[in-house]
Amino acid sequence: MIGSNPIFSTQTLNAPGNQLFSYSPGAYSDKTLPQPLNFGAMKTAEITYTTPKLFKGKKIDLVPRGSTKASEEAKQSWYIEFFFYDPTTKNMERFRFSKNLNRVKEPKEKQNLFNQLLETYTEALDGGWSPIDERSNDKLKRQIVSLSLEEGKILFEAYHQAKGTRKKSIQSYLSKVKMFINYYSEHKKVTEITDYEITHFLDHHEQTEKWMGVTYNNARISLNNYFRYLKKNKYIEINPVTDTETRRKLATESHQVFSDADFKSIMDWLQVNDPYCLLFVRMIYYTCIRPKELRYLQLKFINLETNTITIPASIAKNKKSLPVHIDVSLRKELDKLAIPKYPREYYLLGSPETIIAEQKIGENTPYDRFQKCLKALKLKDKNYTLYSFKHFSNVKKFKAGWTLAEICSANRHSSLVETETYLKDLLKFVQSDKLIPAI
Repeated sequence: MIGSNPIFSTQTLNAPGNQLFSYSPGAYSDKTLPQPLNFGAMKTAEITYTTPKLFKGKKIDLVPRGSTKASEEAKQSWYIEFFFYDPTTKNMERFRFSKNLNRVKEPKEKQNLFNQLLETYTEALDGGWSPIDERSNDKLKRQIVSLSLEEGKILFEAYHQAKGTRKKSIQSYLSKVKMFINYYSEHKKVTEITDYEITHFLDHHEQTEKWMGVTYNNARISLNNYFRYLKKNKYIEINPVTDTETRRKLATESHQVFSDADFKSIMDWLQVNDPYCLLFVRMIYYTCIRPKELRYLQLKFINLETNTITIPASIAKNKKSLPVHIDVSLRKELDKLAIPKYPREYYLLGSPETIIAEQKIGENTPYDRFQKCLKALKLKDKNYTLYSFKHFSNVKKFKAGWTLAEICSANRHSSLVETETYLKDLLKFVQSDKLIPAI
């Protein structure tokens, strides 16, 4: 039966969210969706469609050693192509479908699946199915059953969860999306939002809540991601955020580098009042391991014989498992903990009371404890965060003569360019100790 298998259903186009077609050369939709073709003046649609054919991409002229022509052919993008008469334009429009079958690379399986798909479209066309009508019906359905802002948010969140987006990134996106929804109405349709609503929302919060450059731009980025998702899935035709203004970013807003005096005050206060937070920030300073990575750090990843800590790919920000050197000063702190006597599955910084513990520390605990320190020292208005210890460490390394490559390795950056950009941003706001030659 035609369309009995959802893979070969003719009720949805082969691109996610039924992509609108484009005339731009080389665009994805050029290969998958309708293109007009003039078969000459057609006063009547004597030929309403052409016979569907299977195309297997470019011709294979060279077969690598160990492979076969069929295997190389299966690596190409295949599609079913036919032309269908559109009475509104009086042109034969080209349709191409692959139904996500190009994910299959095994030659025989791919050939069988595309043969079935070819047969499905041949039978569908012979049975009176019209891709023109289906496209029109789908567009009409999108207009009639338009999502509300709240419904769009639910789909947007589910998309990122399925995609594996980091929890904090999702929370950051949703924070501003929720503010936007509350500012208007959760029942307002996504199709009713224009660049005016976006600009009005951003400008209002910039004025009433004193949003600075980074906060303003982050809100804009979150809304852009939200509406880009809706556009990609054809709930809206235009992303209303695209042409809205950005603000000049002020790098002084967050994660500021400590002054030497403030750093000493903080370390002295923690020494007396919070040994747990003291060790936590020392770990950041000596290893440049990120706060989240430290919370997840189990003893089994610490090798005291080789003086290395390996951050597993599962918790690393860059998803790469790389070793970090244990500095001599940090080694003294770790030796005090008697790590070998604990089970290897325990967490190094699992508890404010015992330091090492069976369970990992809460997500906000280290942050909250550091904020308590800043409040006690009246430093909360200086935009210091836990990341400031990492930045302060790198400034000290640079001034001590560390090479760019050494700093890159210590931070587990992906390239020297990343390290250079990172240091440039830091050193803009750090007073140099070097003297200007006298004249």
